[in-house]
Amino acid sequence: MEAFIKQNLTLVLAFLLPVILIVFVALSTYLPSLFLSTNYNFVYATCANDDYYNCGNYLQKRYEVAGGKLIVKEVDLTTDSDGDTIPDIKENYVTRLFLHDTKSNESREISLDEATGLSLSNLLTSPDGVSISSDYNHGPEFLFVFDGGSSYGYYLMKGGSKVKLNLINGDKNYYYRDNFHFIGWVTPGRN
Repeated sequence: MEAFIKQNLTLVLAFLLPVILIVFVALSTYLPSLFLSTNYNFVYATCANDDYYNCGNYLQKRYEVAGGKLIVKEVDLTTDSDGDTIPDIKENYVTRLFLHDTKSNESREISLDEATGLSLSNLLTSPDGVSISSDYNHGPEFLFVFDGGSSYGYYLMKGGSKVKLNLINGDKNYYYRDNFHFIGWVTPGRN
């Protein structure tokens, strides 16, 4: 075997270099995401009824952070938040609040009293520089020939690194992107 490698060094390198390049690209792409984390949890709202598509504007008008606390605003239900010519009162929006633990990447439903008792920051970026963004996740490809597919979701992002969030109703976000409303980062963090 050793004699074969010495005699055919050019041939061995011709096969080995592309493999090394692929491994390097894969590591440089996926390795930074393994170390992305934040010390801050966050609160978000979703709609519980089936009208996910039209819910985003309503959630945005309903929940706000002011003075470090969650404020629930009354929304005039005779208006048409989503512009679909159906007044909000007929759409029967039912909202749910969740606290997302970024360390375990799990959400749990919380009551309105629990949410209003939290100290929140409404900045889009956490105090340690991580943000939440919607994006498409492109699945792995095999030798750039077979597409691994893609899916829409929400991610923790910092620089070029991202980690997909496991959100409640997350499986429905591909078609209904408006069913997630970020409310705020819980402060202080877990430290």
